[in-house]
Amino acid sequence: MFEWRFRITPGIIPQPFLETAYFAGWGRVPQLTLATVQRHELILYSESYTSGTVHVPILHPSVGVFMEATESLLGRSEPYFLLRELTRGAFGRLYRRLFDWKMLGFRQPKELDEQVQQLAKHFSSLIVQDSFSCDLEQEFVFILNELAPLIVHENRHFAEQSLAWRTRNGNRLPVLLGIGMNAQHPETPHPETLHEFDAYAKLLQDSFHLALPMPTWRELEPLPGQFHWERLEQKLLAPSRFGMRVVLGPLLSFSADTLPYWLLQSLTEEDSFETEAIRFVNSIAERYGYLAHSWILANRFSCPSLPEIPPDRSLALTRVLAQQLRKRGIQTPMMVGITQPWGEYSLRHLDSWEQIRVAEALLSFKDIDAFLLEMDFGFDYRQTFPRDPMSIGNMIDHWSFLGKKVYVSLSIPSAGTPITRNQELPSEAPWSLERQRTWTEMLLLTFLGKRAVRGIFWTCMSDPARPSDFATEYDYGLLDSHQVLKPAFRHFRAVRKNLLQD
Repeated sequence: MFEWRFRITPGIIPQPFLETAYFAGWGRVPQLTLATVQRHELILYSESYTSGTVHVPILHPSVGVFMEATESLLGRSEPYFLLRELTRGAFGRLYRRLFDWKMLGFRQPKELDEQVQQLAKHFSSLIVQDSFSCDLEQEFVFILNELAPLIVHENRHFAEQSLAWRTRNGNRLPVLLGIGMNAQHPETPHPETLHEFDAYAKLLQDSFHLALPMPTWRELEPLPGQFHWERLEQKLLAPSRFGMRVVLGPLLSFSADTLPYWLLQSLTEEDSFETEAIRFVNSIAERYGYLAHSWILANRFSCPSLPEIPPDRSLALTRVLAQQLRKRGIQTPMMVGITQPWGEYSLRHLDSWEQIRVAEALLSFKDIDAFLLEMDFGFDYRQTFPRDPMSIGNMIDHWSFLGKKVYVSLSIPSAGTPITRNQELPSEAPWSLERQRTWTEMLLLTFLGKRAVRGIFWTCMSDPARPSDFATEYDYGLLDSHQVLKPAFRHFRAVRKNLLQD
């Protein structure tokens, strides 16, 4: 087991943040990590690599929580200075990205360049001091907090220049916006979206091209052969009446909370699960295939809640399902969901299938047209840890290099108490309506600046109705539980009106 030690000043970074720290190996893929705080030290243990990057959430007053990261470090018993290494890592990522952008013709605003240079000079004056003190640590915190909004501004300028090039001569972007009609997570009570859909039909029609109405397999077939098709049909009719197209899926989520209870007992029986899954998908295709603009075939290939279905088995089944749909004459696009694109699920168990192996397997599936990168921001075990938009754009680039089209599904909380692996985060860190709005604007601009991105799906239309003191779940909807539009909604309408093709 390899060890990384970091000197810290107690109180500067809240302990729950420190206990959420993790180590990442090649490609910045998270690895199973044990993080402990012992007075003046953060200690990380990992069995995977001898060197790599260390990631720690930092709350920046102006932009919220970002996962900050060091440069690549060797594991050793002699402690590093945590905030010094995180600041060094932030500068390294920024300068590498600026170099890439400039090679593409990106023009950096002079005032931003001057601000970055001033902070770099300040950092250079601090790292020559081979000492450790609370005052020095506070200086690194100051630099990180000043760098965070600069990174956001740099990313915005690049995205705006990319958009200006893509929309030259009056061109409009071939990007589809979609809205989900189900709860964010299967165990969360479903919001009544049909009433809201009718009430806001004109706004939804003006803001989104597509609707995603698919219930889980558990909801559609609670007993073998007894289908509740009305649960899907009601949601199919609502968008269809208003001229919106439909995405069917995910048809299969390889997760214990989406599969029928009656099926969970026979997962280990040879071919039993595969036979039932093929029957279920063929039933949907036969009844509703003519309505689908596109399909999300499957997701959650490495879900820890379903160890009976390892990735090699789920991927093999996905290939068969894609072939079956093509044989039925379905030519509409098919995509597969990549849950937690950075692979945070690896923090819960040692997994031999990193995201890159899943991607490599899917690349050989000629019937699969696209990856759907699922980003549900938060600190719950099911969610994607928030990164700065520059890092998110970099991840989009990496997936686009694999040669398939890229779609993004997105959810950003407007309320809810952040939960780490161990406890709640400090009270100053929750999400808010304003943070949801600013993050939505920031990420929509980032995605639209990427030529590879063909669609952006917001995963949950409405917040669930629940007691106001229930704060362990995030509110991801664009409408609150009282059916009031949130400020983030207007960005979708503006993007659809001003930039996108019909």
